[in-house]
Amino acid sequence: GRRPDILRGQMRRQLSILAVAALGCGGIGAAADRAPAEYDLRVVRHQVPASLEAGTVVAVPVVLANDGTRPWSPSDGFALSYHWLDSDLHPLQWDGRRTPLGAAVGPGETREVVAEIEAPRAAGDYLLLLDVVREGVLWVSERDPTPVQPLPVSVVAGHAFAVVAGAAPRLAVGGAELRVRLVLENRGARGWRDDGSFALASHWLGRDGAVLQWEGPRSPIPRPVAPGETIELTAVVEVPVRPGIRRLQWDMVEEGVCWFSERSPASPPARTVLVVPDLLADPLWWALLSLLAAVTAVSVLAHGGPRHLLPCFALADVAWCVGALVVKQGAVLAAAEAPAGPGGLALTAGGAALVGLAVLALPGRWRAVVGWSVAACATAVLWGDLVYLRFFGDLPAPGALAAAGQVRHLGESIRSLFEPADAWLWIDLLPGLVLVAVSQRLRRTPRPGPTRVAVVVLVLAVVAAGAAALRLAADQPRLFEQLFRRVHVAREVGVLNLHAIELGTAAVRAAASGRLETEDLDAAVEWFAERAPLRAGTGPWFGAAAGRSLVMVQVESLQGFVIGLEIGGREVTPFLNRWAEEALWFDNVTDQTAQGRSSDSELATQVSLVPADGAAAAFRFAGNDFTGLAEVLARHGYRTLSAVPYDGAFWNRRATHPAYGYARSLFAGDFAAGEQVGWGLSDRDFLDQAAAQLASTERPYAAFLLTLSLHHPFEGFPQRLAVLDLGEMEGTPFGNFLHTMHFFDSSLAAFVASLEASGRSDEVVIAVWGDHDAGFPWRPEIAAAMGADHDPAGWYLSQEVPLLIRVPGVDGLAGRRSVPAGHVDVAPTLLALLGIDPAPYAFLGRNLLGTPGAGPVLGEYGCWRDDRLLFLQGDGSLDGGTCIELDGMRRVPNARCRDGFAAARRAGEVSALVLEHDLQERIHDELARRTGADP
Repeated sequence: GRRPDILRGQMRRQLSILAVAALGCGGIGAAADRAPAEYDLRVVRHQVPASLEAGTVVAVPVVLANDGTRPWSPSDGFALSYHWLDSDLHPLQWDGRRTPLGAAVGPGETREVVAEIEAPRAAGDYLLLLDVVREGVLWVSERDPTPVQPLPVSVVAGHAFAVVAGAAPRLAVGGAELRVRLVLENRGARGWRDDGSFALASHWLGRDGAVLQWEGPRSPIPRPVAPGETIELTAVVEVPVRPGIRRLQWDMVEEGVCWFSERSPASPPARTVLVVPDLLADPLWWALLSLLAAVTAVSVLAHGGPRHLLPCFALADVAWCVGALVVKQGAVLAAAEAPAGPGGLALTAGGAALVGLAVLALPGRWRAVVGWSVAACATAVLWGDLVYLRFFGDLPAPGALAAAGQVRHLGESIRSLFEPADAWLWIDLLPGLVLVAVSQRLRRTPRPGPTRVAVVVLVLAVVAAGAAALRLAADQPRLFEQLFRRVHVAREVGVLNLHAIELGTAAVRAAASGRLETEDLDAAVEWFAERAPLRAGTGPWFGAAAGRSLVMVQVESLQGFVIGLEIGGREVTPFLNRWAEEALWFDNVTDQTAQGRSSDSELATQVSLVPADGAAAAFRFAGNDFTGLAEVLARHGYRTLSAVPYDGAFWNRRATHPAYGYARSLFAGDFAAGEQVGWGLSDRDFLDQAAAQLASTERPYAAFLLTLSLHHPFEGFPQRLAVLDLGEMEGTPFGNFLHTMHFFDSSLAAFVASLEASGRSDEVVIAVWGDHDAGFPWRPEIAAAMGADHDPAGWYLSQEVPLLIRVPGVDGLAGRRSVPAGHVDVAPTLLALLGIDPAPYAFLGRNLLGTPGAGPVLGEYGCWRDDRLLFLQGDGSLDGGTCIELDGMRRVPNARCRDGFAAARRAGEVSALVLEHDLQERIHDELARRTGADP
């Protein structure tokens, strides 16, 4: 139809005449005596409800009559549609959904159709005008001498709420995390579920109402709430860092569906909040305060000052030490734009108070020396954190100390990270010396001291910290296991507390693992030597792609079930489906990641080791001297490049990618702005820009590309990019996953096409794999969508990821391969294809195109599979698990799994030993010496 602005004048005239004429008519579409018109629509009957929920789509039976002389043929573009009008007959929403007529409706004929009508997204009173459209030509209403009468429809808010008790404070510290108790009332027509899909959030606005920060942290609804009910919950709010007058707007969200403010006109009003600077994170303020305290102390001591002040200055050294520890940790977190919330501040203060108590308990001059030295050493550590933070975007892990020897090679780079403002971290040490001297002098003269008060204050700080620690343990029990950035943990526990915890944990691990015994090292070397035939460059495909460039694409959340999957008769991954026939497709690849998720996939595929238990290997072993795939290729003349369009601090990639052998790494700041899908730059824009980078890279090269669009939790997908008809799955996280999966597939197709357009695609080997499972809860409908059984075995097998390798121009390197495999098999397989023998390297994986054997392949939680059996871990023992025969998925006696169990466990133990003691290069040197290979 034509644009509504062309029609509005005519429509208003016709509808005004109709409104008057309708007073004398007997019903909707009542026909008066008139000469036949070319276009004339009459609604014989309908079942349009008087009330609709905002934003919903309803199916409404409608019987239409063609009272004109012109037939309505679908082949000519005719369809049923509608318009939404206000009470003054002004169009509010012109283009309604189209409903096919099914067949031509000739003059004088009637037709019953089920119209799809989408209610407006905002609640209110509307008029619904049914109409017939001829696409691109006309609306029947603009030619109809007796237009259809509009129908009054009340649109009610399905998503509406009110804050009936509680409010945000009028004053807040910049960067703080607030916890506000609120009572909410469900004023919509829809109940709120407690599955995490409904949550309270907030938006920060400027004084003029402009949006400053839209995506506030979610506070999920803890129990179901029916319409009309109220619920009390604690809302988490992150205050903007920059000070000023701000407005806080409460809002609720149904994830993947809408914000409540989009559907309800009666959203709670924004509240004005004055955001003030965080003085506890400002070392300039602390340095000036320390100087003022020192000057005052000297003045009081020199002039015998007010006697009631003298006892206070006797404890000034301890107070200054505790204050310095708190403020400087706050400064580091402020620099990382991750200021501590109340709990983190309590733990920071509590840790500093413990240090103060220890200093206070020391005798005589030791107290003065130790207190000042502790503050000085903490300053040096925190300043080092700041410098490291500016380069890597995160705090250093204990493993980073092992790489301290590299600092001499980065002299100019490190010096460029120093800033003049860093001096404020150090300046307070001078007035601190004065306070120490004054305190020591005053303690020599017996005076009534406030020691008891000081001890009480410090003990209370420790108790508060303990309470905060207990609350943290209850709220975030896995805080230290799956961490993406260490600074996010530091904001919860304190910077120095984090260092202390990690150093303590490392010491315990070192004590538990003990000193590396010669026999353990020898046994590990023998294990790798015995497995050398499994990873060796043998068979007809060794060197089949020698000298070619290599592109590796690690795809976020790509699972094997999507290959070949169709939704509504349409392929989800048409390009990968074609590749599954034209390229190598390994379809039994076990997800070998653990707490480190994507970073564990990087570890497994790039250095062929499985992650050890505990925190992510990307942080625990960042200082290891790895023998990575990229490092091996670099020794053979390859240019190496890694790229991910995200913060390089995430998963510690600024440290790990060079450790894996990549000479150059690109992160978010190295890419031009583009469309955002998922967590960052869309896969299409990322791969387009990556292709441009590769076009200018000297060959042969090895490129490692990591995509982002498919990142959990799949909150929404741009509708303009959606092409799949998902039905009931539309708008759900699983539906968004499928939409994004199709989007990635087309992005990969465009990437490959761009390589082909360069005319040198035959010189490039492309490997694509999934990094880990998508993380969906294992519900029956999810299992059915994946084509898996809803049981533990079905869940484990559904987590498999695909590995596809395209080697153009080589006959026979195509089709499906069902050898049991894992992430660790990627590196040795690709090296063998490129003509580099993987046998001398300490790789856990095998050459899948050589003689890889039948497994077992170690997976998550100590589970494993080979070509015949699947073992699901129970309590860590053979008898405590479940042994399943894959042929028929029958449970068999656990004795059948005995050999595989022992082999899988040994593989995990050897990998852990190599990681814990940094043995990969050492074992490689020994294997190379034995075989006479080039080290």
